[in-house]
Amino acid sequence: MATGSSGPPDPQGGAVAVEFALVLPLLLMFLFGVIQYGYGLFQLQSFGAALDEAGWEASTGVADCTAFDELLTRSLTEKGLSPGDVGSTRLEWLDPAGRVTDLPQPSGQVRVTATYRPLDLGLPGIPFPRSVVRSSTTGVQSVLSSALTGCAATTPRG
Repeated sequence: MATGSSGPPDPQGGAVAVEFALVLPLLLMFLFGVIQYGYGLFQLQSFGAALDEAGWEASTGVADCTAFDELLTRSLTEKGLSPGDVGSTRLEWLDPAGRVTDLPQPSGQVRVTATYRPLDLGLPGIPFPRSVVRSSTTGVQSVLSSALTGCAATTPRG
């Protein structure tokens, strides 16, 4: 009984393995690039939503800057983001003409600006931003205190 194959060996036998070895790194880079950008876009969308929520909360009445910082921290945590990844935040009151003021005005606006450092997997050849600045502006709905000042300065975080 013959157990081997009959005929000459296939000259293309190892070509498939070589081609696979050449293409695999490109496929893996593509796969991890999709993961990097997918998760990065999720983070940026969640960060924008957290800023919108914090801006809306501030527009409906915030007693002081510490209360606002707690609102933003809670909103980030609820969205699955780490408050430690936020580099700086700024809460500014705007008058009806859009100029920055120290006090909230009933017909004015509130603008929340923050810097966020998204997770970077550090893959070579795949560019990704180290930090992103986002801003959210909302109309003021309620003014709890006419003496609320000090929120226009940048507050470093975590």
